[in-house]
Amino acid sequence: MEPKSSAATPRKVLIWHWGRRGGGVRYTYELVRELRKHPELELHLSLSRQGDIIADFDALGLPGYHVDTYTNVSSAILALLRVPIVRHRFWRYVREHDISVVVCTMSHLWNVPTLWRKPRNVAYVFVLHDPKPHAGDDVAIRKWMLDTEIAASDGIVALTEYTQKSVTTNNSFPAERVWIAPLGVFPYAETRSQAPARTGRKIQLLFFGRLLPYKGLDILLDAYKIMKREGKDVGLRIIGPGDIEPYRARIAGLEDVFVDNRWIPEEDVGEVFEGIDIVVAPYRGASQSAVLATSGAAGIPAVVTPVGGLAEQVLHEQTGLVAADSTPAALAVALSRLVEDEALRLRCGVAAKTHAMSELSWSAIAAKFASILTSITPRRKPEAR
Repeated sequence: MEPKSSAATPRKVLIWHWGRRGGGVRYTYELVRELRKHPELELHLSLSRQGDIIADFDALGLPGYHVDTYTNVSSAILALLRVPIVRHRFWRYVREHDISVVVCTMSHLWNVPTLWRKPRNVAYVFVLHDPKPHAGDDVAIRKWMLDTEIAASDGIVALTEYTQKSVTTNNSFPAERVWIAPLGVFPYAETRSQAPARTGRKIQLLFFGRLLPYKGLDILLDAYKIMKREGKDVGLRIIGPGDIEPYRARIAGLEDVFVDNRWIPEEDVGEVFEGIDIVVAPYRGASQSAVLATSGAAGIPAVVTPVGGLAEQVLHEQTGLVAADSTPAALAVALSRLVEDEALRLRCGVAAKTHAMSELSWSAIAAKFASILTSITPRRKPEAR
């Protein structure tokens, strides 16, 4: 069921995300930048003052209540003592400005204790990036927090159909209050230089992002080993923070592998995609990937495993390839096809950019949000037994 369109007077909406860096902050900025163009909405913000791009938000000139969060583990522990005060001031701001809808664009450690005091007449919309914690991050407390936040929501915006089905099935969330708005393009690499012609150079593969078990870097390394054994003229770049130790032995036995094991600042992300021919997402499970939102906008085809919502982001044989399964052998087959078929690779790159600039544009996504936000109301929660 689609919500009805705008009311006669602007509806007051607060966009909330207390994360400091990464995809959640960029997602929030791109969404807000487009939503503010909708006259049926009056936007307010609540952000972390320690956010990497807080100056960009300030330049939008929107009112809001910003908070001091933390910068490292020790300050995060101490900051927990301030949560009751932050919560009180947050909801006081909402009441004093007559805000009727609060939108959380990504989950945060402080969300659940803050939601305990949510006014009943304020609708809460939760943008659900992942329906469950990732493997390796799925400790009981994280799952409980996510489930609690879902249960507290009056409406959910899912980034993929996979997530929509998961939250309605596994969390018994009412289907008529779950909408799909895909992950929009991340413009880090939109202006990148096109990769030079293949003549005399290796085709460059890219794995980009945090090194977590569910990302399947080991699957990619084994697939890459197969490709090199078969004589494929390829190189591999592995860029991102995390524990590289479990992969060192595999990497040491491979040629033409470049590793940059660190967090890449926002202003440097575009450079990561320079000279890249194929982006690889060899994940064991994922509802979506911000890396694919960046590579598509840059006109780079992708190869992904057939898990979660990845096949929704990469259109098979149109914007890239979806491997037959999640094994190294299947991934090697898909990658080898794009490496060897230059016409297919170039065609997929062009189509990826076209798809990103149309279906995944922030103006289209903001229009979907505006339709939801102008009419959503708090739902009646089941009585506790």
